[in-house]
Formats: sequence, C-alpha cells, structure tokens
Amino acid sequence: MILRLLSQMKLSVCILFIAFGCSAPEKKSADESLKKGIIVLPPKDFKAELSSASDAILIDVRKPGELPDGIIKGAINIDFTGPEFSEKIAVLDKEKKYFVYCKSGKRSGDAVKQMEKAGFENICTLEGGLKNWIDQGLETEKP
Repeated sequence: MILRLLSQMKLSVCILFIAFGCSAPEKKSADESLKKGIIVLPPKDFKAELSSASDAILIDVRKPGELPDGIIKGAINIDFTGPEFSEKIAVLDKEKKYFVYCKSGKRSGDAVKQMEKAGFENICTLEGGLKNWIDQGLETEKP
C-alpha cells in the first residue's frame, strides 16, 4: 500500500513538472516580430504594413506573362523563376524593408528564403498570394 501511494505521488510530481516546466515560448508583439527575418502576413496586415513602411520595396515575383491579371500598386517585377533572379536581388539595398508576393504564396515563400540567405533581414510575404489579396476585396491595377 505504501509503495502504491509513493508511486502515485511520483506520478503527480512528474505531471506538475511537465505542466509547469514546459511552457510555451513567449509571443512577440507585432512590432517586435516585424523587425527582422521573414514574416508572413494576411492581406489586410500586409497592406497596412506596406502603407506604413517609409522605405518599403514591393516585389512581385510572378512571371511577366502573369502581370496582365493585375498587380499591387507600386510593385516591381522580379521573376523568381527567371535565370537572373539572384543577380537582380543582389543589387538591392539589404537595409530596406521588402514586401514580396506571387499568385498563391508558394514562389514568394521560396523567393524570400533565397533573399534571407543572400543577407536580407526585413522581409514580409503575402499569405495566400495575390489570389488571397483579391479574395479579400483589395485592389489591384493593370500594369
């Protein structure tokens, strides 16, 4: 009986240790998390951050043939699938803040990873790409 009681006490202590010893990582505020690295933002947050960033550069990484479907106002096109993508990003100012998008989010996700490897530290990408932007009722323009 004593052994059974000790066994139950050990189990209780282990459960308490696990519950309190394995806390979730501390969440950063939006301002803190947007300082460095790659940030994925939903369309309305992407638009708000883009509008508030004074030195922002907006990059559309789709193929030139996709641009007639519409672009986000102010975007420059650097085709991620093009052979000169690495060369074109290499000349960009790594100190600026970059906002990157494509049609669905796949290519822009790959593009920002490549940009991060090249030394860019302040990059936002559009969650769900231009399709999600349009689905949220946000405006595009014809190039």
